[in-house]
Amino acid sequence: MENPRRAAVAALIKQEQDGYANLVLRHALDGFTGTARDRAFLSAVFYGTVERMVTLDHILQKFLQKPLVKLDAAVRAILRSGLYQARYLKSVPVRAAISESVTLTRQMGKSSAAGLVNAVLRRAAAYDLTVEHYSNETERLCVEYSVSPQIAGLLQTRCPDQCEDILKASFTPPPLCVRVNTLQTDIGALEEEFARQGMATRRGAVPDSLYVECRGDVTALKLFKQGLFHVQGEASQLACAALSPRPGDTVLDLCAAPGGKSATLAQYMENKGTLVSCDAAQNRLTLVGGALERLGVACGRVLHNDAAAYNEAFAGADAVLCDVPCSGLGVLAKKPDIRQKTLDGLDGLVRLQRAILETAARYVRPGGRLVYSTCTLNPDENAGIVRPFLKEHPEFRTRSVECVLPGTTKDDDFLTLYPFRTGTDGFFIASLERL
Repeated sequence: MENPRRAAVAALIKQEQDGYANLVLRHALDGFTGTARDRAFLSAVFYGTVERMVTLDHILQKFLQKPLVKLDAAVRAILRSGLYQARYLKSVPVRAAISESVTLTRQMGKSSAAGLVNAVLRRAAAYDLTVEHYSNETERLCVEYSVSPQIAGLLQTRCPDQCEDILKASFTPPPLCVRVNTLQTDIGALEEEFARQGMATRRGAVPDSLYVECRGDVTALKLFKQGLFHVQGEASQLACAALSPRPGDTVLDLCAAPGGKSATLAQYMENKGTLVSCDAAQNRLTLVGGALERLGVACGRVLHNDAAAYNEAFAGADAVLCDVPCSGLGVLAKKPDIRQKTLDGLDGLVRLQRAILETAARYVRPGGRLVYSTCTLNPDENAGIVRPFLKEHPEFRTRSVECVLPGTTKDDDFLTLYPFRTGTDGFFIASLERL
């Protein structure tokens, strides 16, 4: 029988090389033949270790004579995952976390490091983090909330009033939310289907959103494969609602992958009109096409397109959605690898966001609608993009978006969803209209 700890360590080694935690874990699970319980344990150890890595590294380094980054990659991953289990995984006794890590060290051909792993984990597991003396407030935030100095510093500077609340909430992922495929069913019928399978549901604030208590992989359900729903958080659904496409409209989704937003737009359109779903990443367009086909979207076309470069074929659109690439600081709870980002490319990212908005605006016909959205809480990527745009483009004005989600912050008709208030992903939505 496969060892889930060994599989988690192998995944951690790959994640450190490639960086995309969700894709690495998916690949690891695809090749894992253990029980459902072992698969859940593998996922918990992998995601938990990535989520707490900054904190784990800080503690481990106190008991190492050389930098952690200079250790063998397998030994480093074993130390991290072992300490995560010892300190954070309540289902694993501390002694078991340590002994299993030592055994795994030998099994992976690193016997010479077994003594090191044993000694370091014993001391690190017992370390009292509450007595830590930090050199400054940024270091405290980094260690307590397991984020890079750059992320902690940015939130301190740009979100001073919400900084710690944002970081506290980053350890609590939003509950599973799905979008009812109104092209195939309705919310009442889908609720009954979930109930027949023993899964409790509750309706979200956004129409046709549904929270589902599913212990396993929701995408493995027959209901999913039949195209009766797709997975999409309420915040993202609200961005689609803000665009409010109508049947017969020509609609552009400029950053469409993996396809959930396009599917929701098609539902608002009642499968009538033209929906063009684009993405600059050719390899991700397969995901978009697959999602639209599964959900029965007949009004859609999937195209490879650079959202920042003007395409004259798109001119005259009724509605344009640009859910732009961003720093992702609103989804730390769902994408733990973001926590370690240095944000070195942030200036370039802001330039890209500005270029996408400028290009998107050129496609909108007079009287048409444009939504700019992100899953970050960095004001420089949100209102810092839209406000200068509005000053430079008097032909556009803001459209009010209904605050259907309790706790939503509204400023100049812009919506900001803070996870600690709304219980959703962190999100920013600006809805505009061309005069």
